[in-house]
Order: sequence, then C-alpha cells, then structure tokens
Amino acid sequence: MSRTGRSKMMNSIFSPHSFFLNLWALPNLIVGMLVILEGVFVISQGKRAVAPLAYFLITLTSGIFLTGVGIVCSVRQEILALNFSRYITWFGIIFVTPSVYFFSVTWGAGLLKAQIKNIRRNYFMAAVFYLICIFSPYLVQGMYHYRTGYFPKAGFLELPFIVWFYTVMGFALINFLRIHKAATTPSVKKNTKLIFFAFAIAFIGSAEFLPNYGLNVFPVAFLSMSVFSTLIGYCVIRYRLMDIETVIHKTLMWLLSTAVAIVPFATLIYGVQRFYRPLSAWSSMFDYLVVAMAFYFYFRSIQPRLDHFFQRQGRNLRSIYERFSRELVYLKSLRDLLQSFARMLRRQLYVRRLAVFLLDEKNGEYVPAIAKGLRNLKPIPASHLFLGWLEKKDSVVMGDLVGSDPEVEAFRADVDDFFHATQGMVAVPFVLGGKLIGLASLGRKANLKSYRAAEVQFLIQLKIPVTIAFSNSMRYENINELYTQVRKMIEELKRWNVELEHRVEDRTRELVKTQEQLTQAEKLATLGTLAGGVAHEINNPLTAVLTNAQILLMDARKDDVESISLIEEGAKRCQTIVQKLMNYARKTAEEAPHRDVDLREVVQGTCALLGFQLKQENISVEMKLGIVPPVKGIAGELNQVLTNLLVNARDAIYTAKVAGRITVETLETSGSVELVVTDNGIGISKENQKKIFDPFFTTKDVGSGTGLGLAVSFGILKRHDASITVESHPGEGATFVIRFPKK
Repeated sequence: MSRTGRSKMMNSIFSPHSFFLNLWALPNLIVGMLVILEGVFVISQGKRAVAPLAYFLITLTSGIFLTGVGIVCSVRQEILALNFSRYITWFGIIFVTPSVYFFSVTWGAGLLKAQIKNIRRNYFMAAVFYLICIFSPYLVQGMYHYRTGYFPKAGFLELPFIVWFYTVMGFALINFLRIHKAATTPSVKKNTKLIFFAFAIAFIGSAEFLPNYGLNVFPVAFLSMSVFSTLIGYCVIRYRLMDIETVIHKTLMWLLSTAVAIVPFATLIYGVQRFYRPLSAWSSMFDYLVVAMAFYFYFRSIQPRLDHFFQRQGRNLRSIYERFSRELVYLKSLRDLLQSFARMLRRQLYVRRLAVFLLDEKNGEYVPAIAKGLRNLKPIPASHLFLGWLEKKDSVVMGDLVGSDPEVEAFRADVDDFFHATQGMVAVPFVLGGKLIGLASLGRKANLKSYRAAEVQFLIQLKIPVTIAFSNSMRYENINELYTQVRKMIEELKRWNVELEHRVEDRTRELVKTQEQLTQAEKLATLGTLAGGVAHEINNPLTAVLTNAQILLMDARKDDVESISLIEEGAKRCQTIVQKLMNYARKTAEEAPHRDVDLREVVQGTCALLGFQLKQENISVEMKLGIVPPVKGIAGELNQVLTNLLVNARDAIYTAKVAGRITVETLETSGSVELVVTDNGIGISKENQKKIFDPFFTTKDVGSGTGLGLAVSFGILKRHDASITVESHPGEGATFVIRFPKK
C-alpha cells in the first residue's frame, strides 16, 4: 500500500464519519467482549493449568471474530470493511479452529504429550491461511452489501479452508469421544456430554459461510459462539472446581456497571460529533486522545459509586469480616474462639449445621472441637486422604464441585464419607505453614439457599485470620496444660519430700531401736558370763551341803531321815541346775570338736532346765522322742537353739492367753534327722515369716526381746549343716522343723 493509501486509510479509521450506529452490529460487539471477559476470568482462576489457557485462546479468537463482524457491519466504506475483515474477523475465524483442537487435547490425561505435534501443525496451517488472507485476495476476494452490512466475498481458497476447518474440528470431536469412552467418573462424562452439545451449537454458527454459496441466511454466529464459549467455560469451571456463580456474578456486574458508565458518555460523544468536523487525521487523533482521557477520569469517578450500588452484600460481609477480625484479638481461650466463630457463621450466613475439627498431634487425628446441629461425630485420622488433599490445596472447597476434580478420583470414597458424616456442603481448611491444623465443615443453610459467590469469597478471606487465631489458642492451651503439669510435678515433689522426711525419721527410730537392742544384747552377753561365774561359785557350797547331808543320813534317826533326804534331794537338784547353767554359758571354743550328739538327751536336758518355769506359767511340755541316730555337733549349742525355740513358744502362748501346750518331737526321715517344736501360741504372719531369722527383728515390745535369739540359732544350725523352717498361721500356733543330715 502506498503512502497516500495508508494516509487515506488512517483518515478513514479516525474519522467519525467512517462508522455508523448499526443495530445488527451491537449483538456481535457485546457478545464478543463478554466472551473475551469469560476467558480472562477463567485463566485468571487457573493460571497453572493448561485447560484454562486453551479455553482462553478459544474465547480470545471467538471474541476477536465477533468484534470484527460488529465493526465490519458498522463501517461505511468498502475498503475499510475489507481491511477489518481480513485483519480482524478472519484472524478469529482461522485461529479458533486450532484452539478448539488444543482444548480437546488438554481435556484428556496423557493426550497433550502424544499430540503436541498435531497442535503445532494446526497452528502452522492457521498461520499460513492468515498470511494468505492478508496478503492476497485468494481467501477474501472483496466485500459486498448484505442485509446486515458489508459481507466478505469468498476467494477460491475458501473452500479448501472450510475443508481444513471442519477436518480439524472433527479430530477435536474424536478426542472428546475417546475421553468420554475412557472416563470412569460421572462428572467427567457429564461435562464431556455438554461439550458435545456445545459443538452442535457451534456448527450452527458456521452458517456464516453459506451466503457466499447462494443461501441467504441471517448471520447468527454471535448466538452460537456465545452459547458455545459459555458451555465450554462452564465445563472448565466445573472441571477445575471454580465457582460458576462467581463467573456469572462478576461478568454481569461488570457489564451492568460498564453499561451504566459508558452509555451516557457514548451518547454525549455521538451527539457532539454530528456538529464537529475535524480538520485532519492528526486533529481527529488528538480529539480521540482528549476524549479517552476525559472518559478515564469520568469512569474512575463513577466506578466506586457503581460498585457500592451493585455489591451491597459484599460490603456487608466485609464489615462482618472486619468486626470479627477485631474480636479475634481478645479471644485467647480456644473454647471462646470456637463459640464466637460458630455464632458468627450461624447468624450471618445462616449455617444450620457446623463442625470444626482440630488437630490432636498426640493421637494423630482431627477431633471434633465443636458441633452445631450434629451428633456422634467421630475423630478423623490424620492419614485421611481427603484431608491430605485439602492441606495441599489450601482453599475453600464446595462439596458438590469437588467430585469433578480428577485429582480426587483415587480417594473419592473418602471425600463422600467426609461430607456424608459431617452433612457438609463447604469445607474450609485451616492451613498454617503448610500444615493442616484444623478444618470446618459447613452444612445446609437454615434458609435452604445455596452458598453464593460472595459468601464463598468471604470464607476464603476469613480462614486466614481464623487459622492464625486457632493456632495461637491451641498453643495457649498447650502452654496452660504444660504449666498445670509442672505445678502437679512440683506438688508431687513436695509430697515425695515430705514422705522421704517421714521415712528418714522412721529409719532413724529403727536405728535408735537397733542400738538399744545391741546394748541389751551386750548386757545379756555380760549376764551370760556372770551366770557362768555365779554358777561356779554356787557349785562349791552346794557340794558341801550335799556331802554333809549324805553324812547326816548315815547316823540320822528315823524321824530325821525324811527331812535330811529332802535336803539331799534339793541339793542334788540345785547342783543339776547349776551344772546346766555352766554348760549353757560355756563358750564354743571351750567345747570339744563336733561329736556324736543324741538329740533325745538334748531335748530332755533343755526341757528339764525350763520345765519348772514353764509349769509355773501353766504351759505343758510334751516330749515325743523317737529313736533317732546321733548327729554331729556340739551339745551346748544345740541346747541353746532348743532353749530359744522354747522361750519364743512360751512368749507366743502368753500373748495368745490360752492354756499352753508345747510339743517337742524327734524323728527320722529318709535323708535327715528332724527336731520339731510345735506350740499353740498366737502364730506368725506370712509377712514376718521371712524376717524372723534377721538379726534384731522382733515383734516383742522394747526391752522384752533383742531379736537375736533366732538369728543366733540360725547361725549355729548353719555351722552344723542343718536347716530350720517354720510353718504357721496367725492364731493357730507355729511349727519349727530343724533338719540334721545323717552321718
């Protein structure tokens, strides 16, 4: 194009007289902008996904096509209409085809990598056709008048282009058929069926080609393309868990607010331009810049008022959010926080059923911390797959949309179980530092309405401060619990300290008692030595008394014989007692080495020594002396052992306050010679039976016993290779059995 031609074209574009208000153009312009806005919103919600990108390319090319049709219908000059048709309208027509194929590939798992070459090939062919369109008349030969305005006249390459157009569309449809056949989830099958329906509607729009082939049809591509893009967008939104209500809400609000802002300004400009004639193209361009700046400041001033009018519910929720966020500062108790959170949701969002689960790290599960309108909620294990997915996603999830996400296909049963158990419709995860510390399940609302887009957005904003508040309250509760445990430990240590002091006092008293017993033992040892000396000193006078008594008997009269005989008998008895005391007190070193000892003699001698005293205390001693072989030992020490047993039996009988009976028995068994002492005293408890042979252990009052008798006896028997055992029951007496080995 020459410089003069370009200058004329610029003057035509910027001249307001080159365009006119065509009612047939308005639907294409409005729908074109709406379709582009749908694509912008979807890709803004799923920036990391490929399917939203492919959908955006479909809406972009479709919007460019419809906008181009609207501009061409509003142009007065044929050359200007031809350029707009080649550069804008046909750009959308050509590139929408590979974009649809690209979208079909992204819809199925694994298809993108397998068909990446086909995608590139289709875009390459589209680029070739576009270059042919703008640099030659082979695709768009010219323009002619149609009932709606200028219409492009087909070149000879339009028919091959149509064949390529439908071929690529057919392959895209085949991809969707494969995806529908391989789908295992009802949601994917349902969305794919909607895409089939959208394709059927889109093919109606291809009727735009028919006027060039003699069929005069009304161009309704804006209707079919709007339905096609909307249905595809709905499937993408459902597939990626977006909120369809948010799309519609934001789009309608934008259109309404924009229409209210633009229509008065556009009417004013259109009325002024009738009476204004620009001098040149540069003057027109300057005028348009001034108008654009004026519109910018006008729109900036009116937009807040429009938002204020159309978003009243959002303002109310924001005020609730701000008020509740301020309250969170003063709620430190976890219980108060849960109650306030539940109260706010039930009053403001009319939530009928609500459950909040918090992490219990000790047990590895999420426990129901509060439940409103629900009963018998059970803890959820931390290994629950749906909760792990929520932790990774960290976003508010709608229960009726989550099933459409292919990521949850592997654990769909867990998802269904969670929403069924909690009767929930919305799940709000509380994630802090990449870790799920809790979640809330919101059930059906009391007014039976669904959750609107503004309410979902409110929950998304609310979960951030609530998560921080829950984390702080849980830490605060843990600190209080730890403080309580420390206090309990301190109290326990104090109690142990007091108990230890008591034990030390008890041990000190026992040591004092033991010291007294040792002193008593020393006294007894000294008394034993004195007893030996006294017995030796008494023995000489007794010998003299006995000798004189025997001499007197020789010359005594009959009347005196009986008295002198009694003196002789008493002296002999005293001499026997003294002899036994001397034998008892004699030290072991003074005894001869172990010799044969007749146990019967030991029993008879000891019983004779103690018999008179026991008889005085109403205790009978019965001797059952069986014939037994002699044992190796020291008679004096065995006398001492038997004496200790008889004295202990006497004390037990005295404590029981019964008519005493002591039995001393000797018998022979297959491997030993036994000496058995049995009494009918108070008996010995099972606990004390293990201690009676310990030194200084006694159950008698202080001063009544030393606790050394059985200990000394145990040592003596050990030197004789003998053993001693006891059998007793409280109140039934005791039996001591001494076993000597046979020679």
